[in-house]
Amino acid sequence: MIKQTFDHNIFLEIVDKLKEVKDCKLSANTLYAYMLSEDTFTYTSYNLEQINGCLVLKLFKDNEGNLALLMLFVWIDPHYPKLLADFIELGNNKAKEIKAVKIYFIANRNEKAIEKRTGFKKAFSTYERRVI
Repeated sequence: MIKQTFDHNIFLEIVDKLKEVKDCKLSANTLYAYMLSEDTFTYTSYNLEQINGCLVLKLFKDNEGNLALLMLFVWIDPHYPKLLADFIELGNNKAKEIKAVKIYFIANRNEKAIEKRTGFKKAFSTYERRVI
């Protein structure tokens, strides 16, 4: 069962999951600050008493001025791969509820694998360069 949480102790458990995400560039302080914000929605799922998945959604306006949701952080215990579909459906339902037009997420993984597993399509590319 997936439920929304507002509990700061659970936020800390979610932040701890950052360590389990390969190449995650999101810092613990940043994720925690986002979860404290009223335009962020945090969800968890459990197997008995242990978290087996979490989803953090951030509401924002996209480049076209439309309401959108950013899947800021998703963690799923590898023993529960079907949770991914549940979290995507939850994100879609939340977007409908708040009248968001699109859902985005940022990833630095194989595009074809992401499209196959999630149904999301590549919208644009992001490039970065350190300031010298």
